[in-house]
Amino acid sequence: MSFVIRAGTEDDAAALVRLRNQEGVRRGTLAMPYESQHEHGRRFTTALAMPENVFLLACAGEEVVGSASLHRARPVRRAHTASLGIAVADAWQGKGAGTALFAALVDLADNWLNLHRLELGVFTDNAAAIALYRKFGFEIEGTEHCDALREGVLVDAHIMARLRPGLAPDLSAAPPPALPAPAAPFTLRAAEPGDLAGITALMSQPHVRHGTLHPAFSTPAQNRHLAEPPEGQKIIVAVAGDQLCGIVVLVPGKNRRAHVGDIMLLAVHDGWTRRGIGQALLRAVLEIADHWLGLRRLCLTVPADNTAAIALCQAHGFTPEAQKRADVFRAGCYADTLVMARLR
Repeated sequence: MSFVIRAGTEDDAAALVRLRNQEGVRRGTLAMPYESQHEHGRRFTTALAMPENVFLLACAGEEVVGSASLHRARPVRRAHTASLGIAVADAWQGKGAGTALFAALVDLADNWLNLHRLELGVFTDNAAAIALYRKFGFEIEGTEHCDALREGVLVDAHIMARLRPGLAPDLSAAPPPALPAPAAPFTLRAAEPGDLAGITALMSQPHVRHGTLHPAFSTPAQNRHLAEPPEGQKIIVAVAGDQLCGIVVLVPGKNRRAHVGDIMLLAVHDGWTRRGIGQALLRAVLEIADHWLGLRRLCLTVPADNTAAIALCQAHGFTPEAQKRADVFRAGCYADTLVMARLR
């Protein structure tokens, strides 16, 4: 059967809410029951205005029977990457709408946006979706355990990705060690707006850049979100005198992933490594997650070659779940990252 594939517009909000409120669609996505047309329309309008997002619809006549999205990664060092999502109406599954949508997304990524890595998440029991993604060259890179709540049960999800051939792997060595700062005790506290200069200096360190997604020569404006975090995020810094020497960022999940916390950043100033700062920051964020937020799953991502960071995380109960290929642009090439998680 043939379908018309077209771009989504603000006028499609009602059709998308009807689609997302179907039982089969909800079971295969992160949609919530009884989604509001007004609320979803507001979010959809905001997302449409962002240039990194693309929304496509599959139509049979005037009926919207499926939707798909492509979200280009915001960090500049992941600009070669995009995440995909897809939903097909219950009555139209198995009739080719998903294939038509996915073919359009892959063509857009390869031939118009010059993307090199496409990724997605899929529940491990969604055999039909996994088969569709494999047909377009996606491979399973790992499994995130207890990833989402579905019908009262925590379920696992695969990370799947498709790479364009010929990506050069980054085999470069880490920057040379920095001169150590004078020995001094440190304390932990919440990040404050007055920390902006110290955070910018920390994020500009060569080892910090090598081990995170941060670009070189970042400005205070680019780091403001770390000194003035959005509501719900928890940011802790380590300070020694007037020196900001470490930072950790915890972002709790929402809705069907409200049991999950993402440790989005854990960094120690180059001159303050091997002083126990990273361990202290990680312990502090685990204390918050376990005893104050009641989170059941904590996850983070580290460069696959950062043996010290991997060992630190493993010592605190994290285990590797997936290796994401060519995930980060580094030293002119592409480096793998390791997804690690800790379950209560």
